Amino acid sequence: MSQALEQAGDPEASWLGNALPAVHLTKAQSRVVDALVLNPKLASYADISEIAARAGVNASSVVRTAQALGYRGWPDLQRELRARYLVHISSSAPFSHRVEVRSPVHDALVHDAENLRQAVESVDADAAGAAIEALCAARRILVIGHGSYSAPAIVFGHLAATMGYPATFEGRGGVHLATAASSLGPGDVLVVVHLWRTLRQIAVAAEQASAAGATVVAITDLRTGRLARAADHVLVVPSEGVFAFQSTTAATSVAYGLLAGMEAREPDKVRAGIERTSALWREHDLYED
Repeated sequence: MSQALEQAGDPEASWLGNALPAVHLTKAQSRVVDALVLNPKLASYADISEIAARAGVNASSVVRTAQALGYRGWPDLQRELRARYLVHISSSAPFSHRVEVRSPVHDALVHDAENLRQAVESVDADAAGAAIEALCAARRILVIGHGSYSAPAIVFGHLAATMGYPATFEGRGGVHLATAASSLGPGDVLVVVHLWRTLRQIAVAAEQASAAGATVVAITDLRTGRLARAADHVLVVPSEGVFAFQSTTAATSVAYGLLAGMEAREPDKVRAGIERTSALWREHDLYED
């Protein structure tokens, strides 16, 4: 175990949360962990050669350290560290001094393009496939998300219902969320879309649904933590925004991907569901054309 991890009460390590588990490490791996803990910005943005140089090891030692900590490799670990770092600085830094932007709209587009590129690597294909299988077989699908991060959840819940699946969206908290989650059981699926700092009631809803036998699918930017532990299938997305807020672009793209996977798995069912929904739209005379 590294010296930095042994210092449990050290405020310098508070930004990490539980991203680095207390596991047995070699001396070289401990030096890598110490370099990460003591240099949050470096850990979040530097390339592997810079991390290796700071720790006094070679690049392969950095890779092996990430794997020893339970990650697939250095990019996987760095995405987790960056998500933690962004939570830390956005919670402690003055709002007006967090990020400098030159051309806000253009910068946001470029930044989200990079988020999508990273999501190709961070989203586990097996977990996505298993989530699609569970969604297609679900007796009920409850989709939850709060605040600005509820946007991908709203998209998924609405379109899944349009496709004929028994999906509902719950964006309220408190008794509304508790009541909706309490009815879940075997054969049901809870889809949670949540970024940034985990809300306690979101984590509790996921834990209770899991305990009741429901399948939990989480679209989140944190691979570790209470929500990830409660989920059966975790789809990890980058969420770094160009300004002070997290971006939901990658999470929304994953939501569309799940829907596409459901259609590919059950094309006839989805076609029939969309036709029924379209017929209702016509009956209600919703559109001018």
